[in-house]
Amino acid sequence: MRRMMAADDPTGTPGADPPRPSWLTGPCPGWCTRQHAEDDHPEDRYHQSQPTLAAAIAGTGDAVPVTASLLPATLAARAGRYADDDLTWLVVEPLEGRPYLVITAASARGLVHVLQEQLRGLDAEAG
Repeated sequence: MRRMMAADDPTGTPGADPPRPSWLTGPCPGWCTRQHAEDDHPEDRYHQSQPTLAAAIAGTGDAVPVTASLLPATLAARAGRYADDDLTWLVVEPLEGRPYLVITAASARGLVHVLQEQLRGLDAEAG
């Protein structure tokens, strides 16, 4: 659910969402679900999407063999962008801890392409 910002209601009337913080110079992107406040720390002044969850078997890859680190995990993927920046990133992280991956939206598109290529190779072997 997208939160209405001050551009939608600059009066701060009762029952409406709080007014837009002074540091937020433009409207939130349509995908932003983050609540912004005037006293947000500068490092916390970013837009964030609602996470999408996926069940997975994942690991850190820091064991030999790499499969020794695999465990069931719930992965969350979400988009983000700092309020004063044009660069949008995506985060993929397990809900149970670390590690996590942060890549730009353009890099994510490239990653989707190469993952599909790898999966096609696996499908060809199975078929």
